[in-house]
Amino acid sequence: MKHYLICFDIQHDKTRARLSRLLEKYGQRVQGSVFECSFKTHDRKVALEIKIKRILQQSKYEESNVRFYNLNKETIKHSHDINGNQIAQLPAVVVL
Repeated sequence: MKHYLICFDIQHDKTRARLSRLLEKYGQRVQGSVFECSFKTHDRKVALEIKIKRILQQSKYEESNVRFYNLNKETIKHSHDINGNQIAQLPAVVVL
């Protein structure tokens, strides 16, 4: 399983809302435009990227930025909030 932090900066309200609704199906919102998402397969991540690109292409606004940051075991282990609490509580085991 691969884990990602997905962040976006989108000026257009309608586009931002559509993207947020989509990402809520794939992961957990941790801040307004930041999501932690886990993918069982690479194909599932690629499918999300295609959906995101479609949403952005349908928008007439060019000022859109979406980023995927890979979270591996080391980065997750060293991640914390301002109070020192561990963050990125991603699933350790997946039951199929």
